[in-house]
Amino acid sequence: MITVKTEVKPSSIGGLGLFASQFIQKGTLIWQNFTDSELIISPEQFDGFSDYMKTVFRFHGYLDKKTNEWKLPLDNSRFFNHSDHPNTFQDEDGNSIALFDININDEITVNYSDFDSGEGYFKPF
Repeated sequence: MITVKTEVKPSSIGGLGLFASQFIQKGTLIWQNFTDSELIISPEQFDGFSDYMKTVFRFHGYLDKKTNEWKLPLDNSRFFNHSDHPNTFQDEDGNSIALFDININDEITVNYSDFDSGEGYFKPF
């Protein structure tokens, strides 16, 4: 669940991204790992999906490397883009925390490898 004010808009990284619409101080909780904010399915359920739904999960969701469950965010966190040098990190509880100050209109980025097994964004459409 996103805990700060954000806006979805075009990203120079690609497609759409999530941007800060407020100043976010280093150490601020940006996204709280809350199961009601994600659709969670097993790999077996995923395997039974149509190709279209698999594409949706791969593009906007991820295969959680800790739980081996497919997760599709139901909030705008699905617009977090990957960066090898993100401005957030994932803590031990799966929450996204600001690594340093994030200014208004800065894109909020994550390192997908912190939580994604690689079955999601690495797969071509």
